[in-house]
Amino acid sequence: MTDLTPILNELLKSHDAPPTANPSLALQNIDQFLKEAYRINSHIASLNSYLRNIRQSYLSKAPPLRRTNTSLKDNQWQYLTDRQREEIDAETKQLLRELNASIRAHADAEQLRQDTVKRLIEDKYDRLGLGALGSWATGGTGSRKSIEQELDEAKANTIAMHRENVLWYLRQKLQECGGAQASMMEKRLMRQVEKNRSLLANSRIEHPELGGFVDMPMPLSSYQSSVSGHLESHPFDPAEELTAEQIQIFEKDNQDMLKHFESTLDQVRTAEKSLVEISELQSQLVNNLAVQSEHIDLLVADSSVTAENIGGDLGIGAYRDDNAKPWVLPVVKKADQILHDDPSLNHEYLPIAGLATYTSAAANLMLGADSPAIAEKRTASIQTISGTGALHLGALFLSKFYPTKSTVYFSNPTWANHNQIFSNVAIPTATYPYFSKSTKGLDFTGMKKAISDAPEHSIILLHVCAHNPTGVDPTQEQWKELAVLLKQKSHFPFFDCAYQGFASGDLARDAWAVRYFVEQGFELCIAESFAKNFGLYGERAGCFHFVTGPSTDAQKTIGRIASQLAILQRSEISNPPAYGARIAGLILNDEALFKEWEENLKTMSGRIISMRKALRSKLEELGTPGTWNHITDQIGMFSFTGLSEKQVLQLRDVAHVYMTKNGRISMAGLNTGNVGYFAEAVDKVIRETK
Repeated sequence: MTDLTPILNELLKSHDAPPTANPSLALQNIDQFLKEAYRINSHIASLNSYLRNIRQSYLSKAPPLRRTNTSLKDNQWQYLTDRQREEIDAETKQLLRELNASIRAHADAEQLRQDTVKRLIEDKYDRLGLGALGSWATGGTGSRKSIEQELDEAKANTIAMHRENVLWYLRQKLQECGGAQASMMEKRLMRQVEKNRSLLANSRIEHPELGGFVDMPMPLSSYQSSVSGHLESHPFDPAEELTAEQIQIFEKDNQDMLKHFESTLDQVRTAEKSLVEISELQSQLVNNLAVQSEHIDLLVADSSVTAENIGGDLGIGAYRDDNAKPWVLPVVKKADQILHDDPSLNHEYLPIAGLATYTSAAANLMLGADSPAIAEKRTASIQTISGTGALHLGALFLSKFYPTKSTVYFSNPTWANHNQIFSNVAIPTATYPYFSKSTKGLDFTGMKKAISDAPEHSIILLHVCAHNPTGVDPTQEQWKELAVLLKQKSHFPFFDCAYQGFASGDLARDAWAVRYFVEQGFELCIAESFAKNFGLYGERAGCFHFVTGPSTDAQKTIGRIASQLAILQRSEISNPPAYGARIAGLILNDEALFKEWEENLKTMSGRIISMRKALRSKLEELGTPGTWNHITDQIGMFSFTGLSEKQVLQLRDVAHVYMTKNGRISMAGLNTGNVGYFAEAVDKVIRETK
């Protein structure tokens, strides 16, 4: 590349302007973006050069040379077999795919950088001034920018435009390279076709009696007698009629054609077998779905028409008020109205990592605003499709980047979706004991033993609070013992939190386990859902947090982790949904709305606690066989009643009470109107099946 600096300096000198400094264009002095672009471009150039050098040999159909006194020019050519040409085609296509993937990844990283720079500029000038909303409130237009902001944005746009041009150049060069390879393949095939035609034409010229009859119009009977007579008087001997080279070429072509047909036939047989298997599986699936649909329809119809219906489904995992109706939190209604009245609200994409005000507030809520991890900037938070999406993103990240091929351990029992989420990303699964059927509480001894016996560096999934489905949580002292055990075995804690504030009504108390583990220096991650505690079930508002351990390079480490999480997010959902995040983010960042939300949480958790007390009291009043203290010892939305599957089915048939077969009920499904009926039905079934 020509250095134009001297010419520019002469021009500046003629206008009495100071000369510019010599730019340092050494590779080590340019930014990482251009380094990667140079690397990709060098590979494209190398591939292009290779294709040019191999072109003559690739396209030639000449036989291998037998002379030994070849010139330098001849040495540039080498004989290639068809097998070698096919290998060249396959390797070239693979290289083109890898280079295209590199360019695409480079473009994604650049898009993420541009989004980040844009957000940083907006945050910077929002903090320095009143922001757009403040400017509007004080009589401004709400859209005026300072000169400094405009300069920063112009600089960022210039860099972005330059890098887009670099990416365009790389794509063009790769397209040219791909075109060259495609052209070579096309010409080779055309030459092969022409050669075959030439051989056939030569054979007809040399032996007109073999081909003349093809073009002669004659009656069918005459044609048949002519051919048969010719063949009888002139038997065809390939060894006499064709040259050795022609026979060799025909034999090789016949062998290649036979192999091709055999390979194609094998593929057809395999595909046919696969289609049969798929058809059988589809038929089985359709039958299963039909049976399930019939059962569901039967349950719905039964629960709707029966006169003795208790008025609520005790299996559903959603909050209901005392009238068995869905409850929209009053604070959510207020936030929704504020958003509705905001004239600046739009439907633009959120950044890949989500709404920044939402994710940062979610981190403060989970880890505590005074968390050492937040203070030391070693956390990364990314908005997800509720808690399920957070679990999936975390599992996907660990499947790609966790240093060892480890197993994830779930509690037995656990939320049914846990196993499917981790199995889908090929992480092996196992369980540790959790619920004691005899005490209807925590099997802490069995839990500790299984975690201790697990191989080092295993992934241990832990429910932060209000364990689903048992409602049994470790005490704070038990959490401390678990922390010691996990650290001794170098296990990785993966926390799942779907009920913060919903369990006890106290946000800090429900998040105590996570905050304690962070204080102990653990590297961990958390899947957080706002479906239950905000009542945003259908808005899919969630967040995934990763906390790295304290170290001198913790900030660099978390930066790399955040980058990889964003890349994974980009490839799956591109951008998260906005509405639920805006609702939750508004409430979490507004002091008055936050306090009202805490009161709403106490209303929900308080009603569930009162239902636990009412159910236990009624069962003990009836003298129902067994002990029922576990009803109030457990916490959160769900309770493991201890009822057997037989008793659950009898409750369904006789009393029209609906719950899962393992005896789990949703305490939110109970209310002052049906808790007595439910207790009496349980009492009757237990006495009859005792």
